[in-house]
Amino acid sequence: MGQAIEGPAPVLSYHWRPNIVFALLLSYFALFGITFGAQGVIWADLVSELSLSKGIFGTAQLSAPLISIIILLQAEPLCNRFGKKVLALVGLVSLGIAIAWMSWADGLWPLVGSLALSGAGFGLIETSANSATLDWEDATGRKVMNFMHAGFSGGAVLGALLAAAMLRGGLNYHQVLLAVALIPFLIFAITIPIHYAPVEAAADAAPGPGAALRLLFSSRLIIALAIICLISTIGESVANNWLAIYLSDLGAPVALVGATFALFNITMLIGRLGNATLVARFGERLSLIVAGICMFVAGIILVATTLIAPIVIAFALLGIAVAGAIPTVLSATARIAPGKSGSVTGAIMSVAYLSFIICPPLIGWAAEIVSLRAALLIIAIIGIAQLALARSIPQTLEAPSH
Repeated sequence: MGQAIEGPAPVLSYHWRPNIVFALLLSYFALFGITFGAQGVIWADLVSELSLSKGIFGTAQLSAPLISIIILLQAEPLCNRFGKKVLALVGLVSLGIAIAWMSWADGLWPLVGSLALSGAGFGLIETSANSATLDWEDATGRKVMNFMHAGFSGGAVLGALLAAAMLRGGLNYHQVLLAVALIPFLIFAITIPIHYAPVEAAADAAPGPGAALRLLFSSRLIIALAIICLISTIGESVANNWLAIYLSDLGAPVALVGATFALFNITMLIGRLGNATLVARFGERLSLIVAGICMFVAGIILVATTLIAPIVIAFALLGIAVAGAIPTVLSATARIAPGKSGSVTGAIMSVAYLSFIICPPLIGWAAEIVSLRAALLIIAIIGIAQLALARSIPQTLEAPSH
């Protein structure tokens, strides 16, 4: 614990165009958002048509993050063997096929299969997009991780609004998903001719399959940051999977459901753009403390009332709360472990995806046993936990010295 992590060797350089690569990487994050935004709006219709209980639906959601985590834990070896661009291309095709398959799913097991394939797509694209962004930051000296993840939020707003508009216009959720399935193939075609940022060759040029796990447990500070990432992503998972279902249970019309999902992602977008300034001026510690407070307040509102207006406000506040954790933790961990972008991505994002294993069945079965409203108390609980952990983070972070 606390052992120094080797820094990077000289950069492996070639001709590349930073602005074009930036736009391409941003499109990957926006694609994630569009997919999650559209799915967040159509989940209520899908659950109803397939006659799934909340517990079964939550359990079915396990298949995607399980596959993603398996891939993310192999991030560094996969990046070294195949290259980040190849991982992105395979991930885009997998995701496009998975979304189309989901649109045709007529029962539980086809849905589980499509979710598992989408998990493979998400895992590969997450590995490529986040680690390539860290390489881009190293090559240019500019910090853009918050902005990239803001692209996710912007995409989610777009996906939610478009899905709600298509449903209101008379289309069904099958047709919405088919429209979304076209986007990964378009980005696939755009990706082919583009060179990513030059990669720093780390001292350990051929890490073993446990590189991400070794990094994760290499210091108490990285463990604390990873747990904060897990906590924050649980909050995001609650909104992605249960916002539409909860509001529908309360009688909210589909237009309001879509607008609320969009509002959650708008506040997350604003939070991520603002978080970059907050971190630059006051450091990661204050950013994560503020997030924990916002999460606690949002959780209290969600369980204190069944009035739709305060609940909409609570989900908007939750968007601010979860906005900055993943980009903040990724960039902070990359500073602690320079030259290890693949391992950093694998370690932190696998922990983030663990939340998608914990949260859906936990909330789903709690809703079956008590109520969905009571199950949402988890937001307030994890808000307290994040606040406690964030207070243990040093004001400044840097790579350990030998």
